[in-house]
Amino acid sequence: MFLLIIQSVLCVLCVLVMSVLVVRLFLEGQAYKLDGHPSEWIYTREKAGNLLLTCLPLFLLSVGATVVSAVMGVKSSSKPQKDAEITRDLTIRCIKEPSAEMLAERSIQKRFHIGGWCGFAACMVPIVLYCVNPAHFDSSDAEGLETVIGAMVLHTAPWTCLAIAVLSVCLLLRDKSLERETNLAKNCKKEAISSKTAASSGKTVMIVRFAVLAAAMLCIILGMFNGSMRDVLYKAINICTECIGLG
Repeated sequence: MFLLIIQSVLCVLCVLVMSVLVVRLFLEGQAYKLDGHPSEWIYTREKAGNLLLTCLPLFLLSVGATVVSAVMGVKSSSKPQKDAEITRDLTIRCIKEPSAEMLAERSIQKRFHIGGWCGFAACMVPIVLYCVNPAHFDSSDAEGLETVIGAMVLHTAPWTCLAIAVLSVCLLLRDKSLERETNLAKNCKKEAISSKTAASSGKTVMIVRFAVLAAAMLCIILGMFNGSMRDVLYKAINICTECIGLG
């Protein structure tokens, strides 16, 4: 686990350092161009190679951590997350009529979904207004360009973070509502199965009762036709006359 953390940190640092180097190369290129150098002298292999050499040790450390992790067989123990909406759909596919609680949860999910994306769009409005205003990008020198980029980052970064936070919270609450609806659907399925089992068991009892009654009636009818009823009557008469003494 510790090796995975180190590997992740090194990868993030590599991305950050290379991003900074790209911006630095762009600013230096603009400065060269303003000083009267030809455009083909700005971005050369030598300049890019010299900048990449500064982050080469960090890149090698990242590659080394990746190789060590692969050799040692270190893998992430985190399991892939299940999609809450797909799980809900698979659970309710056998339910013909959703309950009132399930319909209420679907209404909550719809509000969170629409509210999250509306909040995200609202946070994007100041960013778009800033970017479409030409007055914010009227600098003509390299130093002024660096100031413009810094001002743009300072203006857009807070709104971007707020937009991502609003959308993430709303989607998280929507997933919680999906989980509650899934649990309600599971309970409905259990109740339906139990009621179906009870109904089937009740039908089985009735079938057994009618079968026993039919067998008894059949035996009585067969006894009447083979003379068993007459024999029983004679035995009853004999028992009464011999025991009680009426004869």
